[in-house]
Amino acid sequence: MQADRPSSTAEMVASWRALEALLPAERRVLSDPYAAAFLGPRRGRLIELARRLPPRALEKLVRRIDRLGAGVRTFVNARHRAIDEQIEARAAAGQLDQLVLLGTGYDSRAYRLCEALGQARVFEVDHPATAGRRARLSPAAFGDAPSAQRVPVVVEFGRDDLEQALRDAGLDPTLHTLWVWEGVVMYLDADAIRETLRLVTRLSQPGALLCFDAWCPPQEGAKAFALRDLPSLAMQLVYSEPFLWGPAADELEPFLRAEGLALIELTSAVELAQRYGVSQRPWLDASSMFLCVAEVERPLE
Repeated sequence: MQADRPSSTAEMVASWRALEALLPAERRVLSDPYAAAFLGPRRGRLIELARRLPPRALEKLVRRIDRLGAGVRTFVNARHRAIDEQIEARAAAGQLDQLVLLGTGYDSRAYRLCEALGQARVFEVDHPATAGRRARLSPAAFGDAPSAQRVPVVVEFGRDDLEQALRDAGLDPTLHTLWVWEGVVMYLDADAIRETLRLVTRLSQPGALLCFDAWCPPQEGAKAFALRDLPSLAMQLVYSEPFLWGPAADELEPFLRAEGLALIELTSAVELAQRYGVSQRPWLDASSMFLCVAEVERPLE
């Protein structure tokens, strides 16, 4: 992420949601009718071209994109839906007063999940460049669609005090809170991740949830080079947003527990695809990607 530019990867994943919205309803992993409005000219043209394709040709295109991206597109859409379901479940149980989106990008949950969210407040946290572009495009994207109560929180990550910004925006640590940290963690180093986990535990009651995704590639040998080093280099060259944090999957539980959280769900990309009825060939499994759900066990001093 470059501080003076909107996130390229945020637009990329919005394009994947926009493409998914073109599929027949019974074939979609999720439906986001707003995502296309946040695409720049190049990706917007591609979505318009895809919109004109016959159904079979469109599905073939989607499969080709998954093949080129090793199944990451399906994982990204599936993690989004799985997090939606966590939000809806907490809201239905009366255990959601505040939803915090850490790195909001072009998320539309305040609108898509408006009915489920009810009176819950949605804190939309992002850095100025992406937040500014989102704000400019939102009137055309959402129009007069109903929305949950949105609270924009604009921070310069690494410079501004995020905890103070959230408190100033009205976040109440005594209320039921669910944190979403989607598509962010792999771009940070371990120290920055620990700092954010500590923030979550300081601003939450025990039982609060944190949903995030983790990149856990092989750590040694030729597979580490192919599945860890090369993808990180590609992200640097193409998006100027390299992958930085890629622990082994069995390191996640003790890493979280040291910061006051318990890992209660670790779901692989393969399992998520199966959950939503997507069949993939063996090489289309995004096998290094996981959805993590953690629960705050104790507040930190």
